[in-house]
Amino acid sequence: MDLLNFMENESDCIESIFQSYITSKSKKDIFLFFEGKDDFKYYISRISSYILDKEYSVFHCNCKNNVIVVHNMISNQTAIEDLKKNMYFIDRDYDNNDNIPDSIYVTSSYSIENNYFTNSAIKRILIGIIGISEENEDDNLDFKVVYNHITSRRDKIIEEIIYANALYSLQIKKSKHSVEHTQMSNLKEYSNIKNICQIQVLEKLVKNSLEINESEINKEIENLRLNPVSKIRGKYFTQALTPVFRDVFQDAGKKYNRKYFSKKRKIHANLSDIISELSSYADTPPELISYIRERLSV
Repeated sequence: MDLLNFMENESDCIESIFQSYITSKSKKDIFLFFEGKDDFKYYISRISSYILDKEYSVFHCNCKNNVIVVHNMISNQTAIEDLKKNMYFIDRDYDNNDNIPDSIYVTSSYSIENNYFTNSAIKRILIGIIGISEENEDDNLDFKVVYNHITSRRDKIIEEIIYANALYSLQIKKSKHSVEHTQMSNLKEYSNIKNICQIQVLEKLVKNSLEINESEINKEIENLRLNPVSKIRGKYFTQALTPVFRDVFQDAGKKYNRKYFSKKRKIHANLSDIISELSSYADTPPELISYIRERLSV
């Protein structure tokens, strides 16, 4: 699809969402606007305890910019008293979000996916899925083995991709000031960028690549290292760590030759959709709770 057709489709999508909102805003109590379908899977468990039995509508806006545009359309063309009924959720990404109004929630990390792979989230996943119990000595020993394995694997993945992630981040930031339409779909796959630490190799994966030097890469790497679990592109973690979790959970069910567990454990986990399966264990930033409470305060 060329850029012009893409823009026309996005415009149609925005208008459709807006018109649907206008026709239904008197019939529902709350309206939720997300970038994509997977976002609902994470946010709904955080919102539901505050929504309770209120009727709500969900809109998947297809991208971050569409959420912002729809928000602006609604803000400019509807009554002020309606606005508290609406909640908008977007990822921080590598964008400058300084001009995003407080009525839109922006993730504190790169994306919601990052909330699944913090130390605290991994701990909850292991306790919840594996059924670890504090008073059981075998459980405690198994937990330490598996927890150390997953967190060390995550940290290794960070080292495998931090150079390419820095280049990806810089391409995004520079493209905001460029007339060229930079296409970076090839950089979005963990398998394509793993252990690549050469600008020239990575730039070949980018259509209309913008010029970046080694000094800029190193400076961006320093920035990412301040909190890599939060700042690394979240979908890299999803792609790279899903097989790690699957391997651990499969190992738990083996009768013999287990790598991580002292005994066989019964586990039911479908990691074909990690966002759904592990959403209840992911971190919930305090900023998110504050936003939900504030939006539903009237």
